[in-house]
Formats: sequence, structure tokens, C-alpha cells
Amino acid sequence: MDPQVVWEQMLDAYSDHDWDAVDEHAAALLEWLEKGGFPPQTVRRRQLRPPANRLIALATCRLALEHSARGGMA
Repeated sequence: MDPQVVWEQMLDAYSDHDWDAVDEHAAALLEWLEKGGFPPQTVRRRQLRPPANRLIALATCRLALEHSARGGMA
């Protein structure tokens, strides 16, 4: 698993309102992170430490799954 690739795919799917893909990528990345896998770099313009990237990625995956479960409705 390349968490950076999955992170980018999840963000792209979210932008495209492709909720099936959001579910797939967010769930995979969430599982990876919860098992202790290293996090993706979540911010492009700044290098964050792994703990900060982990927190951002976990929160984003959970929110993306919640949003997707509502069909993209806020």
C-alpha cells in the first residue's frame, strides 16, 4: 500500500463526487493508519511531521466516510 497514492485518489474521488471510490480509498487508508502504517504527506506546501499527518489523515478519512454515507450531503 502506498498511502500517498491512496490519499491523492481519495481526494480526487471526493472532488469528483465519486462516493464509491471515496469509501474504498478512505476505508483502506483508515485501516492502514489504524494498524500503524505510516501516514501520507497531507499538505503540499509544507512538510509536516508524521504525527500531524496521521491526525489530519485520520480525521479526513473519517469525515469523508461520513460525508459519503450521506451521498455527499452536508
